[in-house]
This record gives sequence, structure tokens and C-alpha cells, in this order.
Amino acid sequence: MGAVAVKEGRVLAKAYHKKFGDMHAEIALLRKLTREQAKGATIYVNLEPCCHLGKTAPCTPALIEAGVSRVVVAQQDPNPLVNGKGMKQLSDAGIEVTHGVCEAAAGRLNASFITYITKGRPWILLKIAQSMDGRIALNNGNSRWITGEESRIEVHRMRARLDALFVGVQTIIDDDPELNVRHIKGRNPVRIIADSKLRIPENARVLKHKDQKRTWLLITDDVDADKVKRLEKLGVQLILWRAVANGRVNMKHAMDEIARREVASILVEGGGTVHAALLADGLWDEMIIAVAPMLIGADGRPSVGELSLQTLADAPRVTPYKQAMFEEDHWYYLERYVHGNS
Repeated sequence: MGAVAVKEGRVLAKAYHKKFGDMHAEIALLRKLTREQAKGATIYVNLEPCCHLGKTAPCTPALIEAGVSRVVVAQQDPNPLVNGKGMKQLSDAGIEVTHGVCEAAAGRLNASFITYITKGRPWILLKIAQSMDGRIALNNGNSRWITGEESRIEVHRMRARLDALFVGVQTIIDDDPELNVRHIKGRNPVRIIADSKLRIPENARVLKHKDQKRTWLLITDDVDADKVKRLEKLGVQLILWRAVANGRVNMKHAMDEIARREVASILVEGGGTVHAALLADGLWDEMIIAVAPMLIGADGRPSVGELSLQTLADAPRVTPYKQAMFEEDHWYYLERYVHGNS
């Protein structure tokens, strides 16, 4: 969440909420201002200021005490502890409140928080890097590299912005990725791997990070108990779930547990089996498809695995909202289709 202070037509300061549990944007903003600057200033926020004591102190008393004259709120906070109460407190204190400015744009900025609060699960972004004929790898698993360097740098920017990175174990077996942030400066996300049968190689690079408590494996109860003990000694977090009918991890239950562990946003980077499982269960919010100008052929691995559709009406539908180019790669930004979307 972000906040901007303006006075006499001049921007005085900007701030944002850096991470879960850290000071909110409004508090960080006020700390950048002198008392004279704050008094009479207009504060722009993309989410309603909070008015309750949680992991941090409430923001509305600080704004009132600072003597700001106006607060412009883009989106109301759906958290039942706030949900209009913050704006009412400001208004009751004599502060002018304007609500709903750039609300649609704010909704996209606030998407992870809104989803976390209203659905009790993380906001889920599927990122697919594929050839023009919908393949993410050769038949032998080789996928380095389908998209270009600029696309890969942009993906690392996305990793640094979201709380967790989610892949299937086949991606670990095929590519041996580190699942961290490189190419840019930024925090590493939590690394989450769906591995129902605990097939992860014990020499995988993802198991060699110093902060192994931030490597989580989603497993079922049908795994090698000795391997579990060895991985636990490394500090890896193993999240156990009963398998669904196909023997794989129950994604809905897994996402509920991930949210309980205070992960509010996830970047999913495949592979096709994981993409299909999330799409089939409706466990996604936005999607990015990065299409490289190459053809791999029908023997390549598809970007989305089997969905077992019986009619086209059952197919997941998307609404494009943006496109971009990174070198020769064409990026499509999509969100879940809702009937009547324009």
C-alpha cells in the first residue's frame, strides 16, 4: 500500500508498506514529514487507513494528530475491522475525506491484500513462458531459454514483489532452479514446491539456501519417512496433506494453509501440471503469458496440462487487460473473466 503527501500543489513525500508486519504507508509517510509540513497537508492513499490495533498501530489516530486537512482514499478496506470505520474516524475528527478516486487502478494494486482478506487464501499470479505453439519445454524437459533476457529480468522483479514462488517438483527435477531473486536487488520469496511423492533430489540447488526454513514442500502421507527426516534436518518445512483422488496434493487445502502462514501473494511458475491443477480448481486471479517467437512442436511439454473438459463452456476464460514487449517476447496480461467484463 502507498501514501503520498501534497501541500500547496507540491509533493512533500511518498511512502509504502514494505512488508507484512512493518509500519503502514501512512505512518512511514508521516515520519518523513515535519510537523509543519504535515499540518494542513492532503494525504493520498490507495487503501483506506486502518483504525484498529493489529501487528502495527492504527493509522487514523496518527493522521488526526498530525493535523492533516484532507485524505483521499482510492479503495475502501474490506477488512471487517476497518470497512469504512477508518474514513468515519477521520471525518468525525474534521478531516475532509474523498473516497473512490482511481478505485479500479487501486484494486489491482491492492489485489493481494483484498484476496487474502476476502477469500482467506493468497492472491495467485500464474506466469507462463511459452513458445508460440504453447510449449514450455522440449520433450526431454529442456527449457533454457524460451524467452529472452529482458523477460527473465522482469520475472525476477515480479519474484521480488510477491511473497512466495510456487512450482511443481518436475520443474526442480528438469531445471534445478534456485528459486531466488537474481539480476536485480530485492528480497527472496518463500520457495514452495508441490511434491506429493517427495521426489525432489536431495542435491537440488533449492535445498542449499541458508534460509531453508523459507523452503516449503507440499507433500502427501505416501512418502519416504527417512527422506522426510533428512530434509527436516536441513530446516526445510514440510507441509503434509492427504492426497486427492489423483494422488496429488489438495491445492485448495494447501492454499488455505499457506495463507495461514501469512503468505498473501504467490507467483506460480509451473509447470503444466501445476497450472492445470490451479486452473481446474479456480485457484488463480491473474495470469501472464510470455510468448517467445519460436515453435517447439507437438512433442514438447504443454504450458497447461490436462483439464479433462467435456464442453468448451467449461473452459477457464480470461480477460486481457494489458500487453507489453520485452525484446522479441510478447507478454499478455490476463485476469479471470467475469461475465460482463469490458
